[in-house]
Amino acid sequence: MFVREPSRRRNRLVLGVSAILLMNLLLLGVAQREVTIGFSLPLTGGAAKEGNESKVGAELAAQVINEAGGFQVGGETVTFKLVFEDDLCTPQGAIDAANRLAVAGASFVGGSFCSSSALAEMPVLAALEIPQIAFAYADELTGTAREEAGANLSARLGVQAKNEMVPLAKYAVLENGHKTFFAMAQNTDFGRSMMKHFRATVEALGGSFVADPEYFAYAAADYRTILTKAKNSGADAIVAIGLAQEMIGILLQADELGVTQTIYGSDLVSDVSVVGAVGEDNVRGVYFPWYDDTGTAARTFERTAVEAGVTAMLEAGERILGVAPGRNHGLGWGTIMLIKQAMERAGTTDPSAVMAQVLSGEDFELSYGDYHFLQCGQAVLGAGVATFNDDGLLLVADRDYAFVAPALLTEADLCN
Repeated sequence: MFVREPSRRRNRLVLGVSAILLMNLLLLGVAQREVTIGFSLPLTGGAAKEGNESKVGAELAAQVINEAGGFQVGGETVTFKLVFEDDLCTPQGAIDAANRLAVAGASFVGGSFCSSSALAEMPVLAALEIPQIAFAYADELTGTAREEAGANLSARLGVQAKNEMVPLAKYAVLENGHKTFFAMAQNTDFGRSMMKHFRATVEALGGSFVADPEYFAYAAADYRTILTKAKNSGADAIVAIGLAQEMIGILLQADELGVTQTIYGSDLVSDVSVVGAVGEDNVRGVYFPWYDDTGTAARTFERTAVEAGVTAMLEAGERILGVAPGRNHGLGWGTIMLIKQAMERAGTTDPSAVMAQVLSGEDFELSYGDYHFLQCGQAVLGAGVATFNDDGLLLVADRDYAFVAPALLTEADLCN
């Protein structure tokens, strides 16, 4: 009895080893490829909230893909590895971050959220032939900077300043009847681009600025001096462009000073952090652009169905994070899903071939809906206009508002 037991153990051991060897042999027939995607984001400083939410969105998308075993591209199973670098929302920080991502083996780079950073790293990434999926708003990213850098492998995931400010200014003049504006904005490519298009649209519609825009330093904390000028300017309304922390300061201090003019702000006004910090009373009646729609907000136009790419992100966020992802999460999520879908269509992970698919003019299912990209790299994604009323968020103009009569934008305009 005891003599035969080792034989049975040896047989089980042989069978176990044979099974492992067979599994390894089967796996050898399925090529594996891990693609590194880098992100240059403001992870500290005044724009850290936006940068870290984009990071979480990218991690969420990669987790969904990798936990499903990856996806098939040209006979290979592809998974993603993510690398993040803090670009400090500065030009030099972005250049340093781009170089570190290249050393880390990034095949694609998402970011930056900050215009000055995205512009600074564009020629670096172009020289290294690493595609850049930019998040920032400055016009030059899909215009002059892209041409000068030879950044033919770059694209912008979301809207640019023109997409957002033209509909907002159109609504201010034509729907709300405001004709004169006091302007204040962050003194960066982001703020200046936004203000340029708001002003041009206002003037094209017969309105005017009461004075040249007042520009404040990035991550400024005190806006009282500028807001006092705005209050006493005689302007019908105020346009104030900043990131989340800046919009919090502007709205709180406007209330403190008793500013009564309508405020037109950046899309960051709708962030949960802004609403929570300033209170519902101080966001009620503020107007701002929007381009992300979960289908839950009230609207004054015909409701449309939430698209598949949006639903996928929302469901993953609820299941894995326990929260509904927002617009900033959508930048990270959208980057990963854009690259995945373009790889599947290209049948390869080669960056040039992947970006050729991105710029093919075909729609992709992304975090802000189904949309395509122009050859200049600009996403064809319109922005609408929103505000808050007694019942909460209210969408008052749809995403095609700037493109319908009187039409102030065309697709061709987005590349100029």
